[in-house]
Amino acid sequence: MATKKYQPNPDRLIRTFMDLVKIDSLSKEEAAVAEYLTQALKPLGVEIWQDDAGKKISGNCGNLHVRMKGTVPNVPAILFSAHLDTVIPGKGIEPRIEDGIIRSDGTTILGADDKAGVAAILEVLRVVYEQKMPCGPIEVVFDVAEEIGLLGAREIDFSTIKAKCAFVLDGEDMDNIVVRAPHANRMTYIVEGVAAHAGMAPERGISAIEVAAKAISKMRLGRLDPESTANIGAIEGGHASNTVTPKVTMKAETRSHNPETLEKQTEHMDECFRSVLPEFKREVDGHIIEPKFHATVAREYKAMNLSLDSLPYRLAFAAGKQLGLAMEPESIGGGTNANIYNANGLPSVVLGTGMKKEHTVDEHLAVADLEMCPRFCLEILLQNAKQTT
Repeated sequence: MATKKYQPNPDRLIRTFMDLVKIDSLSKEEAAVAEYLTQALKPLGVEIWQDDAGKKISGNCGNLHVRMKGTVPNVPAILFSAHLDTVIPGKGIEPRIEDGIIRSDGTTILGADDKAGVAAILEVLRVVYEQKMPCGPIEVVFDVAEEIGLLGAREIDFSTIKAKCAFVLDGEDMDNIVVRAPHANRMTYIVEGVAAHAGMAPERGISAIEVAAKAISKMRLGRLDPESTANIGAIEGGHASNTVTPKVTMKAETRSHNPETLEKQTEHMDECFRSVLPEFKREVDGHIIEPKFHATVAREYKAMNLSLDSLPYRLAFAAGKQLGLAMEPESIGGGTNANIYNANGLPSVVLGTGMKKEHTVDEHLAVADLEMCPRFCLEILLQNAKQTT
């Protein structure tokens, strides 16, 4: 285990986490939590700055970067990362501890995704500074707008990153090291119909809702195979029950570890819309009316598939074993900032923080897991110094 000298302060860690989750920080609204961290970090003698991601994504805050000098020569820098934003409902969070478990009051998320990671990283830096722990240089990126498409990570200037590998604290179980995550496409679909009075003359219109429903009913959605999924996540359209709806907008996605499957599913979903359009074409007062369809497809992120011989996996595996954790490589169906880091040449794995049922009002975090997370990170730093000196 890590030498007793280099142990986190559990009471301070819990207070920090409780403080962090009480600060509202929905995506693109992270300025207040970034300021809290900036003030907490200043006494540690670290370099702190914000990049221009906030301006680029129309948010109120950029990614917060931190750099701490190493005390052991010839040890490569490593980077820790966690994101500052939370999902809805994430305003007015009131955390409470019951039987060793931290929860919200049940009306909001808890925000352990990802403030458990944020709190752990802050505690690691405090321990390294206060206890003069021997280690190599540490870099930190607290990303913004992760929950709405990894937007902050996309705007990082990776030429400024000196670290040789990264650890993204944004997973659940600390016994696992995430080395594989899928490709993902995000789609916006628009169906344009023709408005008409739904009671007086519905035959003179074309319901965009009906067209969309017919198309969606033909789609393969949900779990497609062990490594692929697809989903229609949001539908907006219409304003009154007595109007044939003229326009519907949908948000959708598909993910797969297999790029061919990803593209085939993307094409399939597009074709389902196009195939039903002719069914709604008709003549009204000597004029042809027909629905129209528009699609926008964007690659949200590329897959990551990290070797078990890679530096971050080896360091995490050795650190976990030292702490008695049963470390296993894991493949997941979601994307994290590690997808962006790996795509930009920074070998990265995702580590767990203990968060459970994230993105729901039942989200919770065991105090024991919160305390283990910075211990794990401190041990990674010790392993990094040990393996390279």
